[in-house]
Amino acid sequence: MTPSEETEVLFPDAKVTVRDPDTDQDVEIEVREFRMLDGMKAQVEARALIAAFADLVMPGEDGSESTAGTPEYDAVIGNHPEEWLALLARSTGRDAEWLGRLDDGDGRELSQALWEVNTPFFVRRILAAVRDGMGTRKMSALVASSGTSSRKGTDATRGKSRKGSRGGRRG
Repeated sequence: MTPSEETEVLFPDAKVTVRDPDTDQDVEIEVREFRMLDGMKAQVEARALIAAFADLVMPGEDGSESTAGTPEYDAVIGNHPEEWLALLARSTGRDAEWLGRLDDGDGRELSQALWEVNTPFFVRRILAAVRDGMGTRKMSALVASSGTSSRKGTDATRGKSRKGSRGGRRG
């Protein structure tokens, strides 16, 4: 394997040429595979999207296998446009608003590149959600049942247990 091929395997980034909606000029955009920090942030931004994808691959109540295809995956993305654009923005370094104004064909091409380049990111999280039964129905119940700390409780614990602890804030 050549060094170039090894780099491609390690970092399978893709370049896509799109038409800039502001200048009407061709622009080459690099779609990057999420690195560790981006992946951690992206999984938080895309929780509902990942849960909806997990619903597509979960077995039916009768134990039947999923038959979801491209139209179903496209529908999930269409139901979560802000999350998808946030992932595209994170992967390309472009503004989500700018990406949202791209021509439909260019947007689909970028979306395909995002999916292909970040397949490991999506597969790991979707399979974990399926394993944990965290489709949208369970996630909705979890979000609805989680409360927030009271202001008093939050103030009482601020800064006491994390200082100097491994991974905590230092300050």
